Amino acid sequence: MIPIIDTGHGSNTPGKRSEGFKDVKGRVLLKENSVNEAVGNKLSFLFWQGCKEHHFISNEWFDLSLYTRVKRERKIAREIRNRGLRSVFISIHADAFHVKNKAVGGRFFYYSESGKGIAEKLTQYLRNNGYDLKLRKPMQKSFKVLRETSSFAVLFEMGFMTTKSDLDVLLSDAFRNKTAQLLYNAINSL
Repeated sequence: MIPIIDTGHGSNTPGKRSEGFKDVKGRVLLKENSVNEAVGNKLSFLFWQGCKEHHFISNEWFDLSLYTRVKRERKIAREIRNRGLRSVFISIHADAFHVKNKAVGGRFFYYSESGKGIAEKLTQYLRNNGYDLKLRKPMQKSFKVLRETSSFAVLFEMGFMTTKSDLDVLLSDAFRNKTAQLLYNAINSL
């Protein structure tokens, strides 16, 4: 499976931050794109280092519309299919909940039955190999990037920026490195 990596939201996305958790200067501790980009870039580097084909559709620090993300994925997936190969689309995110310190853990989302199978395999791989946060059962959602892309597709919420215990982990470079390595290994095992 050839991965098509999407790193979710840009730095200017309103509301995509660790609301309720600020540094001494009053700035939020985490904007979602910084953890998404870190894990996505590390994951891309691992594929590059291993001389394995991969594609990165959203390596920008500004928002790309969902339409643009889907359009980019469809073009890449079509080129991959034309060579007789298969692709997996993975959109990387950090979650938020409207009640501080209430929700914990990561989760893979899927839309189709094929996406469900991928989400279950990735969840199991990460659980079995020491992912640093709780992983909840995969869930079906009708997100545009899952519903309208043409690859096997999953969206990964790594953990909650609005829960202090998850946030502390999401801020760690060791977690970001480990998550990228686990995703790399898991995707290569599909």
